[in-house]
Amino acid sequence: MAITAFVFSCCGGGALALLTRRPLSAIAGIIIGVYLLKAINVVRQWEKAVKLRVGHYVGLCGPGSFFIMPVFETLNQYVDQRVRVASVTAESTLTRDTVPVNVDAIVF
Repeated sequence: MAITAFVFSCCGGGALALLTRRPLSAIAGIIIGVYLLKAINVVRQWEKAVKLRVGHYVGLCGPGSFFIMPVFETLNQYVDQRVRVASVTAESTLTRDTVPVNVDAIVF
């Protein structure tokens, strides 16, 4: 998504430079494209990103696409929210009244 915005911005600046015969619009298109390349972020469906503004915690972003201010904000860490399953082998034990019990579990 960010690459598409970068390409459209550069092409728009280049087309405007050809129409007006001034290279300043091409340079502006490239600068805006680089800014959009750094500002647009996409987080996967099972993740959330920790957003920091000048080193201080702002919040969690995602899943999906969102904007950040590249100079002031960073994405520090991605939090994986997928459920992982670990099976536990069956254990046999005795209750308080000496009845044998088989315990089987699944840990989420």
